[in-house]
Amino acid sequence: MTFQSLLRDYYDDFCATYSTQINHDIRYAMKTILTCHTEKQGHSRWQCSNCEHQSEYAMSCGHRHCSQCQHQATSDWLAKQQQKLLPVDYFMVTFTLPAELRYLAKKHPKALYQAMFTVTASVIKSFANNDKYLGNRIGFTSVLHTHNRRRDLHPHIHMVITGGGFDDKKRQWKNCKNHYLFNAFALAKVWRARLLAYLTTELKWALPDHITKKWVVDCRHVGQGKPALLYLSTYLYRGVIADKDILYINNEQVTFRYKDSQTQTMKT
Repeated sequence: MTFQSLLRDYYDDFCATYSTQINHDIRYAMKTILTCHTEKQGHSRWQCSNCEHQSEYAMSCGHRHCSQCQHQATSDWLAKQQQKLLPVDYFMVTFTLPAELRYLAKKHPKALYQAMFTVTASVIKSFANNDKYLGNRIGFTSVLHTHNRRRDLHPHIHMVITGGGFDDKKRQWKNCKNHYLFNAFALAKVWRARLLAYLTTELKWALPDHITKKWVVDCRHVGQGKPALLYLSTYLYRGVIADKDILYINNEQVTFRYKDSQTQTMKT
């Protein structure tokens, strides 16, 4: 069973049921995935130079959410990022959007996600500039994940950050000490204040009255950086769900498996 086959069998019913919730991007993604490895995408022709035997193969769609595509793009991205790695320790910092604001990801996805990238970058740069033990120029790579492993809408940004920075005044690199970068609780407070200010001031959005004061930011040491990049590459250019994780369908209900991030065990 594949995601494409499920989409093909239930496309009309899905569109009829969720017509008011499907935007142009979602509809385009579904239609594109349905054409993957079909004649609608064209085909390539291969010929043996010895026996002149010919074979034709339907082309892939190349959509980033297609479970059959993007393996090469994943490998290329990982190789490119590994070339940028410095011989220093790295940290993974994760900024999570609170539940009260996740409706904005459905209503204004592009504007919200751009705001998250802008604000998280400003927070990290500010902390680096204000840290007397750290150089003021810090390096990082940011990646947006829109869903958690259960496929719930759960926007969060992962940042792979150098465990140190370049001091412009002294013209030297400074490493962080004792596997410590920034205080996660302090990051969370600034993350909350700046994102809310950006959404209300820059985007002029009206927000709910009751938004939790405790936002979630995770900051952890990941060693030389490669493990964090491998984790990010797993989700960056692949579909939300892998075909191998779709177990079965019964009475129009799909059962799939996922790895629990807390227990590291497989669940359905």
